[in-house]
Amino acid sequence: MTQSNLPKQQNSRPIAIFLWLLSAIYIYILLLSPPHQLLPNGPIWAVDPETIKEAIDESINFFFILPMFNTVGIKYMEAPTIHPWLESLFNFAEAWIFMFLPLLLVDRRGGELPKIVIWSMAMFLTNTFLLPYMAWRSTATELPTEEQMSKGLLAKIFGVIGLIIGSIAIVWGIVARPEFGDIAARAEFFVQNFQSDRLTIAFCIDVILFAIFQAVLIGDIEPPESGKRWLRFIPFWGLAIWLIL
Repeated sequence: MTQSNLPKQQNSRPIAIFLWLLSAIYIYILLLSPPHQLLPNGPIWAVDPETIKEAIDESINFFFILPMFNTVGIKYMEAPTIHPWLESLFNFAEAWIFMFLPLLLVDRRGGELPKIVIWSMAMFLTNTFLLPYMAWRSTATELPTEEQMSKGLLAKIFGVIGLIIGSIAIVWGIVARPEFGDIAARAEFFVQNFQSDRLTIAFCIDVILFAIFQAVLIGDIEPPESGKRWLRFIPFWGLAIWLIL
């Protein structure tokens, strides 16, 4: 570690402490807090069968692959019927964290951190792992600029896939499964579900944190004079475009 890195790391310690504290709060409130103490439903070890079924059904419909297969007549397995707004939120969040892999790989900070492992676990439990990573990297060693990896083809592929799935998710939540009613009925369902379902609350918090972390990471990667730095402030689509360019 060079002497020039020491002041940066010392200045980053309050940020790291805050992020570690935020990680603990996130994990306690969303995963460990008793029923109805702070959130509805039970902790992770006492999840009710309805929430388990919801999580499994959403995972089966991951990236809308099975529902789209069913739509074109490929029915080797029937996709579970889920409220389209729940499918939309789940797949939008998954598409966003999916695009974080090339973003993490080109990040100059924490080259020694197991980024692929952390991202793989974050695909299942999102900020349970991404929040600690952000705390960890805030005091990690920063590689010299010339050692920064190029985004390359991987970033473009992830950006295109994420952009497609995220856009489908928005449209899906509005028009898919017409039996669930019009936009007003779907919005009313979502508000009620947000007030009563811990899983939905978790995904909503996740997308807010993703927007913040996206801005931080792209801001650290792109130099101040870069013409692409402003993309960090556009949640989701800014990341997708940044990866593709």
